[in-house]
Amino acid sequence: MHQETTELTEAMALRWQEADRAVESLVAALVAAAARTADHSGRSRPRGRARPERRPKSTRRHIAEVVRAHQLAPGLRVDRNMVAALLIGHRDLVSNPVLVVAVAQACSIIEGRKLSAKKAARMRAASLRVAKLIARAEAATPPVPAQRPDPAPLESMSVDSVRDEPAQAVPAKVEPARADAERRRLTRGALPPAAGPGLAGTGPAAAGFAAAGGWPPPRSCCSWS
Repeated sequence: MHQETTELTEAMALRWQEADRAVESLVAALVAAAARTADHSGRSRPRGRARPERRPKSTRRHIAEVVRAHQLAPGLRVDRNMVAALLIGHRDLVSNPVLVVAVAQACSIIEGRKLSAKKAARMRAASLRVAKLIARAEAATPPVPAQRPDPAPLESMSVDSVRDEPAQAVPAKVEPARADAERRRLTRGALPPAAGPGLAGTGPAAAGFAAAGGWPPPRSCCSWS
């Protein structure tokens, strides 16, 4: 599995390297053509004054103006920024044959000559080849898996809320035998020492009834004074 992944990565890298080399070759030809337009811009400078530093930017603007004036790239709004992106090797622009041929023709017009049909066809074929190589490299590149959002963290209870919460009483587990003994003890302790004024439990019946845990004894078992 690791070996297969390594082979796929190497194949993908080779395809991107081939596409990049094709882009660099075509861009180098366009940059050379644009550089030749600097001496044919039609602008005169005072003798002895150095060339201004913003000359490349003026060249890009001049090329864009010629493309628009001669309608060399129908359907495209060419400006100096687009020309600059093309000359630095933007893949989406280098793979556009209409733009590539239009810039090459504009450079030839600025130089005072016409781009030959053979050279225009060669520039178009180079741009189409770049597009094909880029598409093949993109097809060999595995898609990046979408990242799932992290789950929201659970809200933790504060220490104060835990302290303020009343503790619930847990009933104690009482054994049945112990419960019966406790009930008998409480029953015996609840018997009054005297039943009231002039009332006393006497006789064996009263004593037996008291021992059995019942109170008051039946009237027939007690002597009343």
